[in-house]
Amino acid sequence: MQSDRLSWPHRTGLLGLLVVAVIAAAGCGSSVAPSDARSRDPGGVPPPSASTQTTATLSPSTSGVPSASPFADVPFAFPADSVIGFYEGEGLSCAAPVPSTKAAGWAVRTCRGTDAAGRPIAVGVVTDPAGRLGDGFASVTALPSEDVLEPTDALDTLSGFLGAMLGDATATDQLQWLAGHLGDAYAETKVGGGTIATYTESADDPTRIYVEVAGPSYLAAPEP
Repeated sequence: MQSDRLSWPHRTGLLGLLVVAVIAAAGCGSSVAPSDARSRDPGGVPPPSASTQTTATLSPSTSGVPSASPFADVPFAFPADSVIGFYEGEGLSCAAPVPSTKAAGWAVRTCRGTDAAGRPIAVGVVTDPAGRLGDGFASVTALPSEDVLEPTDALDTLSGFLGAMLGDATATDQLQWLAGHLGDAYAETKVGGGTIATYTESADDPTRIYVEVAGPSYLAAPEP
């Protein structure tokens, strides 16, 4: 998945209630080799990671959008500015938009912070020239004392990010898949016409785990 590549255990939604059960049940599913769904901006942002906060606190965009929809296409549930506002409210520091290095005319905005254990996290949204959301990514990075980031230490944060991208209902449906593949070098699945991928920093670097949600418009965008 092309990416311009993001502590809170405060979840109150269904996703948070299911995390422990899914960790125990997670197991199967096939990983796939990187495809056109793989993030194309892997180094553009630091350790992405999303809060465990329920997405119920996200609200529709209040800013004007030069389009009938705040989304470039499927499968997103909330506009980019609502996602950014949510994470700012959770204490992350969000930078100004910068041009995407992987999709011509698109812009990337990244928020950074730490989880409850002090692990670096980052959340990013990628918008098209009209300001519409077309891609989002999150990551969690291991502490300096950790040689490997255990998937269970990233699950709560990254499942929360899925909720921020897809809404609680759709994210809950994907939770078992996510729990079963966190820590894979690369794995992807399709949802609502879009693609969810999870991957590590590289096949040889298990200290950072990403989750990314991309729509077809972003994936098809030409590189600069």
